[in-house]
Amino acid sequence: MQTETPPESGPRPKPPAHALGLALSAARTSAMAAWTLGSMYTALFHLDRRPPEQRPELLQRRMKLWARGLSTVFGVEQHRVTPEPASARGARLVVANHRSPLDIILMIEHFGGCVLSRSDLERWPVLGKAAYHGGTIFVDRDDPKSGVRAIREIRRRLNEGRTVIVFPEGTTHRGDEVHPFLGGAFSAVRGLGAEIVCAGIAYDPGAEFVDESFVEHIARVAQRRRTRVGLAFGTPWPAGADRAAMAERARSEVRALVARARAGLG
Repeated sequence: MQTETPPESGPRPKPPAHALGLALSAARTSAMAAWTLGSMYTALFHLDRRPPEQRPELLQRRMKLWARGLSTVFGVEQHRVTPEPASARGARLVVANHRSPLDIILMIEHFGGCVLSRSDLERWPVLGKAAYHGGTIFVDRDDPKSGVRAIREIRRRLNEGRTVIVFPEGTTHRGDEVHPFLGGAFSAVRGLGAEIVCAGIAYDPGAEFVDESFVEHIARVAQRRRTRVGLAFGTPWPAGADRAAMAERARSEVRALVARARAGLG
């Protein structure tokens, strides 16, 4: 006579950590796509129905909301070691070090405005389309003509009293060393009476976008339960006439702010 096997006692074994990570990555990337497309088309729908003079302010609110949502989706845990930056009262150039695409989201969340970004961003899945409609200024660092066009466009936006976010290192890097700043954006700001605001960004190890494709990076970061980031913001200062002097002052300040942001992570 065959007897029944008694049920096993005790807790069930947990799924492997990599399986949980893959599931979390899939859920987050799907949420990113849905939130981005939904935000973009909602914004375009409302913009078309507003008078032209109301559209810039509405777009700014929508962009900040979109960035805040993505920060939540990816489990970004912000540690701010300085007060929230005040709202802009005129043209403003925001300058920060660059380590991850998350930098763009964080700077838009806190400052609004538009971003100067590498030209291949326009070809990234989903985010490229959102960047285009959000007014991103694209630049090909290897094409001098593209650089000239970008400088002119930065200057035009600043002349309109808008905020432009730049990452003058030119590309993403590992670690906290702040690499030399390119001078293009500082050429654009000369003589406009704009203010410059510096920001320092520091992540826990492994969040940097280096030696991988955008899709690989997003999938990898999305597997992290949380991504901690330290943020430090500087006091605004007026743009001058000397491009090199502004670039060096900004780099020195960003370097100090990165150190404060790193300390803020504990």
